Amino acid sequence: MTSTSIPAILDEEQGEKTFLSEAWYQVWKATGETTNGVVETWFEVVPPHMGPPEHLHERFDECFWVVKGNFLIKVAERIVKVSEGTWIFVPRGTPHGFRNIGAENGHLLIQALPTGEMRKYFEEVGEALRSEPANHEALQHVNERYGIVEVGPPLTE
Repeated sequence: MTSTSIPAILDEEQGEKTFLSEAWYQVWKATGETTNGVVETWFEVVPPHMGPPEHLHERFDECFWVVKGNFLIKVAERIVKVSEGTWIFVPRGTPHGFRNIGAENGHLLIQALPTGEMRKYFEEVGEALRSEPANHEALQHVNERYGIVEVGPPLTE
């Protein structure tokens, strides 16, 4: 069997970065290009009191590993406070969201299976969010293109 996957050993900060803001960013460990479309893996740094709107993915499952910090996580109707070492699995089509409820940056290791072109998605989302003012119409189009549906506001503490 022939594979176009690329072996990798990366330290915590090694990898391409995408930025949602100056302080909220992803460090890419594996992408569809490096894993033959099998999985994408990224290390996400989430500032205090931040998190995405509640959303779902139509095309891929997602896994989270809390590496550092305390988060409020919602998966379907279940809302729990989690900390370092917690692992979360979110099947495609399941509403979910998270919020860093700590006083310092939180760190998540996230995987999308199979690859959902998330690196490209975050590049486009970051561009829309960093524009002045944030371009919410462009953000909506990006979400539609990548099969991501917002179903609620960001979680509150």
